[in-house]
This record gives sequence, C-alpha cells and structure tokens, in this order.
Amino acid sequence: MFGRPFFMEIAVFLQCTMPGFRRRIRPADRIARLTMSMVTVALIGGCQSVEQPIPEPVPIEVRKEPSGRIHLKALASLPEVSRMALSPSGTFLAFIQNIEDKTYLVTTTYDGKQRRKLFESDNKTYSLRWFQWVNDERLIIGVAVADVAYGLGGPFRWIQTRLIAVNRDGSELKTDLVMLSADARGLSREHVPQLQDRVIGRIPGDSRSVLIALDLKTVMYPDVYKLDLYTGRRELIEGSTYGIRHWMADRQGVVRLGMAIEGTIVHILVKPVGQDRWRTLRKYDALNEPDMIPLGFDEDPNILFVEQPLDGRTAVYSINIAEPQVPPTLRASHASYDIEGGLIYSSWLKQVVGVRYHADVSENLYWNSETKELQTEIDLALPGRMNNIRSSSENGRRHIVVSSSARQPPQWYLFNVELNQLTLMVEGYPKLPAQELVAPMSVHLKARDGTALHGYVTRPANAQQPVPLIVLPHGGPSSRDVLDFDYWTQFFASRGWAVLQVNFRGSSGYGNDFLQAGFKRWGLEMQDDLTDAAQYAIHQGIADAKRICIVGGSYRGYAALMGVVKTPELFRCAVSFAGVSDLRKLLEERRQFLGYELGAERQLGSLWSDRDRLKATSPVNHADKIRTPLLMVHGAEDRVVPVEQSRAMVEALRSAGFKHVRYVELPDGDHHLSRQEDRLTFFREMERFLATHLDGPLVDIGLRSSR
Repeated sequence: MFGRPFFMEIAVFLQCTMPGFRRRIRPADRIARLTMSMVTVALIGGCQSVEQPIPEPVPIEVRKEPSGRIHLKALASLPEVSRMALSPSGTFLAFIQNIEDKTYLVTTTYDGKQRRKLFESDNKTYSLRWFQWVNDERLIIGVAVADVAYGLGGPFRWIQTRLIAVNRDGSELKTDLVMLSADARGLSREHVPQLQDRVIGRIPGDSRSVLIALDLKTVMYPDVYKLDLYTGRRELIEGSTYGIRHWMADRQGVVRLGMAIEGTIVHILVKPVGQDRWRTLRKYDALNEPDMIPLGFDEDPNILFVEQPLDGRTAVYSINIAEPQVPPTLRASHASYDIEGGLIYSSWLKQVVGVRYHADVSENLYWNSETKELQTEIDLALPGRMNNIRSSSENGRRHIVVSSSARQPPQWYLFNVELNQLTLMVEGYPKLPAQELVAPMSVHLKARDGTALHGYVTRPANAQQPVPLIVLPHGGPSSRDVLDFDYWTQFFASRGWAVLQVNFRGSSGYGNDFLQAGFKRWGLEMQDDLTDAAQYAIHQGIADAKRICIVGGSYRGYAALMGVVKTPELFRCAVSFAGVSDLRKLLEERRQFLGYELGAERQLGSLWSDRDRLKATSPVNHADKIRTPLLMVHGAEDRVVPVEQSRAMVEALRSAGFKHVRYVELPDGDHHLSRQEDRLTFFREMERFLATHLDGPLVDIGLRSSR
C-alpha cells in the first residue's frame, strides 16, 4: 500500500486453457509451526486427486438486462485464468484457473492435452501466490497463508508464505521443502521464517535446485541456500553479513548483490567477478538523496541494470560493478514518464533486451533488434492493443502473449514462431461482450494551485449530455491509472454513469517531485485534486453536478470518506471498500513491520510530531460532519487495512447519530476481493446503492445501518 519496492520484478500474469482462434502473422516460531503443519495437511488434501477431472466453469447466471447493460456477473467475476507460463522446452503449459471461489494450478501440453490439476486453493486458509517451472517435469509453488495472533493490542494479522514442489503429473509432492513438521524437527533451534518462498535465482545446468533466501539463523537477516527441490536438502551458499536483508543472484546463479536497509539508509553491496569480498556500490539516505534501485544482471555478471533519476524522471542505466568509477550507461528514459516497469530478459538470446514501463498505456522499449522485430510482428497481428510477451521457451520458438486494451479484456495467445501462427488460448472474461465496452479519453486539467493533472474520463455509450458521475481515485496511493482494461470502470459505464479517474499528486510515473508532493498530504492537496477534477467534469459538461458519487477501495476508500468530510455538498453519496479511517491507528499497526520508515512513515508522517495533522485528516474524527449517504464494505480477513478501521468509522457515525450508512462485513473477505463470492456481493451492494442515489429522485434517502 505504501511506496515502491527496492527490487522490481515482472509478475507473470498469464492465462490459458484450450486452443481456439488462430491468426497468421505477416512477416514485418509456535504459531508459525502450527500453521505450517495445517497448510501441509490442507495442501495434501488439495493435491490428492491427480486424475480427478477439473470442473468446468459454472455458467454465468442468465438474466434479462436492459439494452446496453452488461450482466453484473460477467464483469465482477474473477478472470477465468490469471497467469500462464511455458515449460523450458515449450512443450507444456501451466496456468492458474479461477472457477467460482476455487483457484486451481493446472498443467497441460501446449496444445491443450494431458490436462491435470496440481493444486486447489479455497482462497481462505491459503492462496496461490505464484508458480515457476524448474524443468519440464517439476514446478515450484509459492503459497500465502493468512495468520493471526491475539494480544493486548487486539488481533495482529499477517501473511506467511510456504514453498511446495510437485511434478506436472501430480507425483512427488513435497510440502515441507523448507521446514519439516514440528514433530520431525524435534528440538531444532532454527527460526521458522515467515517468508519461505523468496527464490532469488537458478543455477544453469542444475534442474533440481534453486537459490532461496531464508532467515533460519538470525531473524530478518536471511542467508542464501541452495535448495534441492526433490529432497529439501539445503546447502549454505552465502551467509548474512553487513545487515543485508535482500539478495540478488546473477544469471549464472552466483549471489552477486545484497541490500541492507536500516531506517532510511540504503546500502547496496556487490561482489564483482573474481573477488571474494563485498564492497559498497552505493550508500545513501533515501529521504534526502537520489535513489538507486537494482533491477537485475545481464548475462555478463558484472553488468547490473538499475533505476536512477534523470532530469526529474526515473531512467534505466547499466553499471559495470567491477569498474564503479566508469559513468553508468543510459539505456532507457522518457521525457514525461518514469521508466520503472522491469527488465525484459530473452531466454533464447541470453541477454536483457529491453524494459517495460507505463505511459498512457503499457509500453515495451527494446534495444535489441531481434526482439523488437518479434514485438512488431505481434503488434501488427493484434493492432491497437498492448501486447506483452510474458513467457517464452528457452529456444525462443514459442511465446505466451497477453493482449488487452481499455476496451478489450485480457486474451492469452500462443505464438509459434516456426509456424508463424498466433493461437488464441483463452479469454480472461469470456462472458464479457467486448463490443459493448467503452473507451476512456485522456484529459488534462489544472488544480487550484496550478499543478498539472492528468487522468481519464469514461462516458457511457451514446452519452450526449451531462450524466451521473463516479469519481474513482486509484489506490496505493503511490500508483496510477493507465489506459488498460478496468472492470470497475466498465461496470460503472455499463450502468449509465460516467467515470473520472485522475492521477492526483502523489501518483507514481510522473517524476519524483510529483510523487513526493503527496507525501504527508493525505486529505489535503491530494484530496483537493479530486475535488478540482470533479469540478472540471462539471464545467466540461461531462457530469450532472447534482449526481456525483465518490467510490473506491483501500486508499481510495479513504479518499471517499474524506471527500464527504471536506466537500459534502459536492458528493451525493460515497462508497468505501476496505477504506482507511484512522491514520494514527494505521501507523501504529505498520510500525510492527520492516520498512516502516521508508513506507508508511514516509507516506503519512510521524506518529508523534505529525499527530495533529494525522488527527485532522482522519475521517473517524469527523463523523459529526458527514451528511452524505455511505456504503461501507470490509473483509474481516484483510491483511492490508485492518477491518477495525471500518468498524471504528461505523461506530463513530452511530455515536454521532448518523443513520444513512450501510455497513457490510465479508466474513472471509481479504483486501483484494480474491474470492468471487465476496466480489459479487460487493458489486451487488454497490450497484443497488449507487442506483438509488445516482438514478433516484433528488431527495434525502436514509439507509438502514447494519452489520
């Protein structure tokens, strides 16, 4: 929720199920131990029936809707498939499939045959984080486990992770790769790591092992081990030193970089080829000095790619760590946007070939001509879209491509280079009629103090006059909206409501000054930017001034609450999902986690010295000012924004005598609406609430307070 990570990784959000459309391309400690044991039992149960057929998706409920209205379930359901990857040879595929409230890891051949279920998650007790092919037969799986402890300060919720290995046919399941069960471990004094899936690299030619960072000896200071994925045997490769908490291996499987972060001081250490001692590459105060973020190594283990500032924007450079006195080489920059999307590595060319970043849309910037030509061929076959190669065989003959646009939900293709053939494997939202989706338009405006703001307006189809408006700020808040498919936006537009998304100050991507302009300004200028954007929509004839609601989750849930505190006359209603209501309470909770100084404290301020501002900008302290009908929804199992934030807000409203609030608590809900049942419940509640206040008569309407 706060800030940017120090290591950028490209998440493999890929999908697939069955072959279909084809297109020719034209050339051109105790609790931890108990939890671990529970997960082991649960996962064995989920993986027993290797031959059990995978249930087909339950048909979308059919109900007659008004013309032009897309069925709620078609938009609000989880995507049918969310990630996909090819095995090293390109012969097999693995993908994550969502069916109702269950999530499955499935393997198949690249042409859809020999389909098997390896893993089943209920998205309650545990959930699938990621997976990776180790060789053509074996995969590793990262699993997240929700945990909770109770003390004087109330419930303390956090996430633990575990690592599992299994063959693609379901055999040789290994659920205790990192830690044995408590009984098997006996009197071992090893610490049980909270995070057990921090794989940092592979060793070329070794198809059995990975490099993994584990704090078995010293809590929070991990060592690096070589882990055998069949037996679980560990071999110490690099011991913790200099306070290093984050490790990075090169492409040859040698631990080459470490990062120590103490308070706001960042210390980057490297070990060049041929040297056996660590030396400082850079040490800086992240609050007061330009930062350096390591991205990864090229095939040459002395060449490191990093993010560094250039003329107020983030650029990508390469550095020779053996010759630190030589100036870095600029590899990618943009005059208007930060380059901060991650490296593109070619497994068949054995080199870093470019970077990904976000302008108005996602972009791929290549400095290698062969991969640039490959991207051009795909773009010619799928014009007007964002087409990203997300997985490739080691020989470069097969590629998984995810293709989408603001009006096109993600589609997953297999590109066969030898056949010059692009095959549509699956659609992320197969029941969603793309022809009925609407395209956003880019807008530029100025805030009251002259700050330039950029955002997007999505109007309902055939809207010819001012219509009801949803102000939809993004979450983070250090993130931003771009022109890609957004099921929230399309849902609102399909109901006849325009949507305004503005990248307020504090958003990422527009340079460090714009990002830092939002630090410690929650509820102040950040909130004013949303107000000014709504006024812009009114003056431009986009919005009906009497029918505007502000909606959002997480930070934007906070913005929704703060909007009806500061400008109750502007908003006819507000929806807060998992919203923050008490900034001081949030800071107190965040102090228990690593990275507090460069995360929550940097974003929000100091608990003590900024206490007056934090109190003044916390909606829970202004319940008596709220006159606008509210819908509040929160998951009881939220590990990002504790559910107590919404409970406290509801109690404050009741104490103030405010009755126009409906509170819905999702018993198994998390911060991300990961369960389909929760997502559909929320969207149904939101649809009814917004229809009442945006489409109903302009009179005060009270909503029954409930929980």
